[in-house]
Amino acid sequence: MAEKILVVVGRLSVPGDEFWQQNPVEAAHFFAGLPGVRWKIFLNDEERGEAGGIYLFADEATYNDYVTGPIMADLRQFPLWTDLRVMGFDYMPEHSAITRAPVGDRVNGPDDGPLTFNRMVASAMAAVPAIEPATVHHRLSDEPDLLLIDVRDAADIAQTGTVPGAVNISYGALTYMADQGVPEDWRDPRLGNRARPIITTCILGPLGAMGGKLLHDMDFSNVGFLEGGVQGWQEAGFALRPFPN
Repeated sequence: MAEKILVVVGRLSVPGDEFWQQNPVEAAHFFAGLPGVRWKIFLNDEERGEAGGIYLFADEATYNDYVTGPIMADLRQFPLWTDLRVMGFDYMPEHSAITRAPVGDRVNGPDDGPLTFNRMVASAMAAVPAIEPATVHHRLSDEPDLLLIDVRDAADIAQTGTVPGAVNISYGALTYMADQGVPEDWRDPRLGNRARPIITTCILGPLGAMGGKLLHDMDFSNVGFLEGGVQGWQEAGFALRPFPN
């Protein structure tokens, strides 16, 4: 499928130095790991007070997923800029080849590099929605069928406690306990319904997101992860329970 160009530019509501202090170089690793993003160029214009980026997506499907997904929704609400302009383009391959543009066969995308933890987390967070602690708290009261899974190892949960009502199925065990194709005694019966609402968590969120994406990739259709993990739950003012209790 054809690659797609995305241009995102916003007018800064703070000085450029303050904007980039809150968007340090380390933040680029997140975009480097997004599915389908072959590259991103970060833009800055101090004189006009604008900033943004130019992206090359591997195909129209990943472009559409990004433009209509949660990351773009967050960018539209980002408090440090206004008048966000989001523009998609096709490019002219023959003309671009003459000017040696980094498109098509001239670019090595992230899929050509090694799989890293950061890339896996970024991919998971792009695929599975984050759910705020207050929303999770409300849903646990209102949805008796909701399954909250702490995907950490039991020894790690024992050190911190976990969210009341959470069950422990470690990320490693989830790979087969959620698989309907393995022998029945390998499975967890609580995962027998792929339409069941499920929220995954860990201590800070990344492993919970990966657990959620694992279920998503296994055709579970109603999966999210606890934003901020167990620590975020506690910081939101909600109590933890000891594990095991």
